[in-house]
Amino acid sequence: MRPRRRLLGALLLALVVLAGVRYALSGASSGSPEASLATVLARDGLRVDPDTVLWLAEDDGPWSLRPALFLAHADRELDDVWYAEVRPGRGGAVLDVTSVANLTKSASTAEERLSRAGDHAVFLSRTGDQIDALTVLDLRGEDPEAIAAFTAVQRAQHAISNLQETGRTAGFGRVRYQRHETGSEADLRADATHVALLEGEHTVIDLDLATLALREGAERVDVQEHVPGQPGGITWVVDTVRNLSFVGPAPIEWLENRVFAVQDWWDRTRYALIGGEDTQEAVAAELGVTREDVQAHMSEERRALLTAAEAELGWPPPAMQPVITDDPVAGEGEWIPVIDDPFVNQYPGAPPAFVQGFVRPDVERPYVRVYVTMWDPRQVQLRVVPGTREPQSATGEVGQGRIPRDERTVRTLVAAFNGGFQAMHGEFGMMAERRVYLPPKPWAATVAVFDDGTVGMGSWPAPSWRGQYFDENLANRQIPEGMIEMRQNLTAMVEDGVWNPWERWWWGAAPQESEEQTFTYRSGLCLTQEGFLAFFWGSSLGPEALGQAMVSARCARAMHLDMNSGHCGFEFFRPYRRDATGDDAPPPVQRVHAEYEHDGELPQSPGWRVRGRKAVRSMAMRFPRYLARDPRDFFYLTLRPTLPGPALVGASDDEGRFSSAGLPHAGWPYAFARTRSGETWIVRIDPRRAVPAPLHRAVGEDAPRLLAGFTGASAGSISLYATRASIGHEIAIGRAGPDDLVLLSGAPLTEGAGAAVGVDRDGFVIYAEGGDVRAALTRAGVTDAIALGDDVRLALAGEGGAAAPDGETARDLAAEPTLALYAAQRAAAEVIFPDNAPMPYSRWGYLQGQRVRYFPDHPPRFSREVEGEETSPQ
Repeated sequence: MRPRRRLLGALLLALVVLAGVRYALSGASSGSPEASLATVLARDGLRVDPDTVLWLAEDDGPWSLRPALFLAHADRELDDVWYAEVRPGRGGAVLDVTSVANLTKSASTAEERLSRAGDHAVFLSRTGDQIDALTVLDLRGEDPEAIAAFTAVQRAQHAISNLQETGRTAGFGRVRYQRHETGSEADLRADATHVALLEGEHTVIDLDLATLALREGAERVDVQEHVPGQPGGITWVVDTVRNLSFVGPAPIEWLENRVFAVQDWWDRTRYALIGGEDTQEAVAAELGVTREDVQAHMSEERRALLTAAEAELGWPPPAMQPVITDDPVAGEGEWIPVIDDPFVNQYPGAPPAFVQGFVRPDVERPYVRVYVTMWDPRQVQLRVVPGTREPQSATGEVGQGRIPRDERTVRTLVAAFNGGFQAMHGEFGMMAERRVYLPPKPWAATVAVFDDGTVGMGSWPAPSWRGQYFDENLANRQIPEGMIEMRQNLTAMVEDGVWNPWERWWWGAAPQESEEQTFTYRSGLCLTQEGFLAFFWGSSLGPEALGQAMVSARCARAMHLDMNSGHCGFEFFRPYRRDATGDDAPPPVQRVHAEYEHDGELPQSPGWRVRGRKAVRSMAMRFPRYLARDPRDFFYLTLRPTLPGPALVGASDDEGRFSSAGLPHAGWPYAFARTRSGETWIVRIDPRRAVPAPLHRAVGEDAPRLLAGFTGASAGSISLYATRASIGHEIAIGRAGPDDLVLLSGAPLTEGAGAAVGVDRDGFVIYAEGGDVRAALTRAGVTDAIALGDDVRLALAGEGGAAAPDGETARDLAAEPTLALYAAQRAAAEVIFPDNAPMPYSRWGYLQGQRVRYFPDHPPRFSREVEGEETSPQ
């Protein structure tokens, strides 16, 4: 027994010694627990304000961990809200500190006034000298309802992500109240039931903590609730391992590069020995359709739209030019229209908005195919969505990570696809709905959306300041007026048909010592010379092969998007109401193949269902991915209604079908379409193409061309008015607000009105004249309208002079009309910053590689020496 006791005593002594050593190395005794916590974290360069420490549990002795929130900052940075778990000792000592996590990560904002309010903690955010937000943290954790749709595996994944990012598996519920008008000083009052933000004696907001509902001040703030996105599969594993402090990005890049190199060697060897699959059959299986199938089943109406002689349509574009010419494959480079597809949304009476095709861009790997999904931006609107986890703005804000659920967006939703690299891989610029999440990097490849809906692609300008350091505030000042969304990634892959004009070497997943690129799944986006937009996707791709595919598609500007199988994909959608009938109901399908097709409820949209399919069946990304919230940024597409549009309710072959023939326009899409309903003439007006004068001046276009106008003097108690929307303006009927633009005024519509104007659900202005105006507007889908005065009538410009909608009755447009309609001149998509020419690597490499938020703890991925140039990281 004595030897055993001696052994136990020795072990106990060893434990005591180890505990003492650990305490000496990781503990501290500075008089109080708060001061001791500050001393411990100061060793890691974190400066804690002891007066801000909020203990979230009582001191239960050294065998327990005591959680805390506090304000702290690293050297030359601003205060953030941090979380840690502290092992307390005697006399105010701290034995150990674990699970340290920065909860706000707001590089340009200082958090202050951290306070406890019952089961919540609250704090203010100050940007510059202005307090711009109040944030409430739920100390009990995230709302279980937020992850109710997750599978058991996804809930476990989410708990691990929470542990990495917040220091605990439950995370924190978080709601941010972003002020519309900021102030330099504010008082925060909080107790267990409510929180109030005051300026002097004035209450800015008053918040009920039980429900997080605003009792006062709802009109003064944007409520931004953090809701988690669904984690992926292997992509989540990779990201989670990469985020481990003892792993980091470098080993993951090395492993990816080696694994994909072996796969590439095997693919080339197998092809050399036994050849490849039949390309034509493989493409038909991947796309689910052939060009011949589409042609055989196309309706005459659709065929007429595709073969129309109007030069202004110009769609689809000419075929892509094959790269491999000594072994031709039937159908390579040709476009297959996406038409009458039960899984793809489409607007009635419009040409197909999408076409698909393929090209083999790699001579050394002839089995590699790049699939191209192209759309007409005159019919399709591009939008940007920030993810729920990244990127995070300089003020600590994160995105909602989902497609908006308003009626118009849901009804017109047609597709979504992946964004660019994670912020840790270059911290390239990102802005959505006028909120900057990451500042634009100079010379970076950029896709942008403007407030009139125009999409632009180009290389960001050189910095407007002198010096060799990146300045976030000065970079944000470079954002052009009217730009509301923007996403950057790397430098341009193609400019004016030239591959890699900026001579970049690193295109992702290549470690520092690598001498060759990684061949894997890659994706990209381009603006063609004809003004169309296209998404590129393929496997076993190096960057040059992706670039060559873009050259084949005649890209004027092109950028690399995300890479690897789980991060790349394009999804088509077709939303429909559960009780939809007639033309609103989707056509029946015999079977839904779950691996690449979907038909189910649309999350967070009561009454709506949605169909969807992968653009290419072998896309390995989680599907459907973009119907739920996503942790990472992405793009989505909505249909832009075009004229002539659907027929009137109850239309026949001879009556009620709209036509644009003989009407003024400025190219396609058409500005006007007309039909008759009994004795009533009805004219549809697209305000994006026939722009009302007040809006046209707001756009700022020069030398406007008059297409039409309303004559006479407009007056009345209610109005046709325009209100600012996230894209352009929405036209509505009612009483205009102080910031709205009144276009026409009139009286409530009654029986016997000679003319009236209203707005349909697609945003078209509907004008009716003669006969039973009210009944005609009802057939056109108008619910609210105003009766126009006896002298207020629509006059359409023409070569022989202006005329009424019947095309025969002369009307005078010589005098200034009460409302002029001008031709829109700006293209739906265009090159931006066209004068920004490529430059030597030494000019852009160092400055573009600097960080403001996601600081890597590893050396540059690649440093290259060029004769006559300084060494710079990529």
